[in-house]
Amino acid sequence: MSKPLLRVEDLVTSYGAVRAVDSVTVDVAEGEIHAILGANGAGKTTLLRTISGLLSADSGRVWLDGKDLTRTPAEQHVHHGLAHVPEGGGVIVELTVEENLRLGGLWKRDRAERSAALTEMFDLFPPLWERRSRPASTLSGGERQMLAIGRALMARPRVLLLDEPSLGLAPLVTQRIMRLLRDLRERTGLTVVLVEQNAQSALSVADRGLVLWLGRVVARDTSEQLLADDQMRHAYLGF
Repeated sequence: MSKPLLRVEDLVTSYGAVRAVDSVTVDVAEGEIHAILGANGAGKTTLLRTISGLLSADSGRVWLDGKDLTRTPAEQHVHHGLAHVPEGGGVIVELTVEENLRLGGLWKRDRAERSAALTEMFDLFPPLWERRSRPASTLSGGERQMLAIGRALMARPRVLLLDEPSLGLAPLVTQRIMRLLRDLRERTGLTVVLVEQNAQSALSVADRGLVLWLGRVVARDTSEQLLADDQMRHAYLGF
């Protein structure tokens, strides 16, 4: 692989005496969808939260396009091209759909750029255009996930960190979200790091992936090879 756009190098993050992320290294190429898989408690969410600066690493480095972001405050990551959609999406239900989207681009000073980004989000997510004036509380689970992703994309990131987008969604809605990620990559060249407990769903759209177990990497390969490894799947992914 050529020089990675995102590189995580020997990352360690602890909760007290417990190493939730234990010497994890992962390289993500530009335009790639990279799945982070594992059971509950494997360290997937902690890994994303450390990459995005919401948690401090004990040791190791996070690089984005050659820039060390390890000690950069979380609120500055978006300026460097890194956006994070947390588990559950985190939309503000009291605000309208459009207000939620506009929040994602507030830090950009160019009004024309913010307006263009908003138009692009409504093009990408037609249901959000139809519901733009409604409170986010009125959206379905799948629509809220679209809104959370759209709000993150308002910042025009180079890398999107996406944590459990299928959580609580019906299988058909999950398939729609996964197809959306693939379409986004094809249309915009977006790089995605996708954390999922639903390994089959994630591997259906990912190029490569790694499997965590108690904070450590126990497997990494192409999606095809991970799906074909019956022993690893049964031991760590539950299917």
